Amino acid sequence: MKKYLYIPLLFLICVLTAAQNNAILKIPEVDSVFASRITGSFFLERKQYFGDQYYNFDWAEGNILLTTGEMVSVKFLKYNGLFDELIWLNAYNYKFKVDKSFISEFWLKDIEDSYIHFKRFNFNTNDSVQSFFAEVKVEGKISLYVQRKITPQWPEYLVVNNVRVQYDVLKPTPIYYIKLPSDQYIILNKLHRRTFLKSFPDKKQAINKLINVNHLNIKNEVDFVRLIELMNENQMIHK
Repeated sequence: MKKYLYIPLLFLICVLTAAQNNAILKIPEVDSVFASRITGSFFLERKQYFGDQYYNFDWAEGNILLTTGEMVSVKFLKYNGLFDELIWLNAYNYKFKVDKSFISEFWLKDIEDSYIHFKRFNFNTNDSVQSFFAEVKVEGKISLYVQRKITPQWPEYLVVNNVRVQYDVLKPTPIYYIKLPSDQYIILNKLHRRTFLKSFPDKKQAINKLINVNHLNIKNEVDFVRLIELMNENQMIHK
């Protein structure tokens, strides 16, 4: 009996010690697929939210491509859009945020057994580098990536045990990055036909034709993805 209790107890001691020190450490080798190749830190999940802080509701199987070029398969992963972190649930139900500096790309299996693909991007902003994950929707002459941000919108309050407690209301606020062949990006905070067409003044008529012929609603993300695919198929942008 003692043999089977020893590992979880030792692991719990490590968890409590690391949480107090807020340490970044190698994830304990309790899951053989992780071994010692991935680093991360313990993730203490705050519960005072209305709405989900994760992009995928259920834990998903996935693959992580490390910056070393090594691919690691993992059983339980979620992408946290509130903190832009990839979270791993281990065999003892402890959550870890995987060190994003070692992640190049990752894939999450959805309910249809296909994969949602994310890449890590680094953008220079105001003399600093902003690093974040974005979902890959289209890659070609014109590429489309979506940063799956989840943002607190406003506070709401509940009385719990005679104490007034603040809860933040969460809402998905995706940001769309359209990469051109020149390696420049068009960034859209909202999908709007007029705003999108302004980015392609010399192709406005041709894009409008694609939209109308294919009955696309640009405010709908699925239709917007289809429009980018059609622009690539019709070779609208060459350089």
